[in-house]
Amino acid sequence: MKTIKTLLFFIAVFAANTNINAQSGLFRDESAVTAYMEGKRFYNSANGLEVEYGYISSYNTYGIIVKNSAGSRFYFINVTVSAYGSFADLYGINVDDGGNFGFRLYQGKLVVGRGEPGEQTFYLR
Repeated sequence: MKTIKTLLFFIAVFAANTNINAQSGLFRDESAVTAYMEGKRFYNSANGLEVEYGYISSYNTYGIIVKNSAGSRFYFINVTVSAYGSFADLYGINVDDGGNFGFRLYQGKLVVGRGEPGEQTFYLR
């Protein structure tokens, strides 16, 4: 009986630690978010836009790159990253007109305009 109680105790401790680690999530801090985003492209087939995060050599910085179906690229620099564990928010400033662009990142997808009319989802390519 004592062995069973000890075994149950260790199973409970292991399960609690696993749950805590799962809740900490993929996006625990800014470096985890940027490491996840590096080299990934997200695509929305409805509007033909592609979004990625990476190095922008013409501005010598990292930022958000948006490419439309005609091949035009739009750059957003000074990116602010907020990590929340299971998701993250990224926002940057357009180098041409100072406008903002941002999205909420989940594993495998990102959402532009989360909770707003016209919300768009981009999926990992």
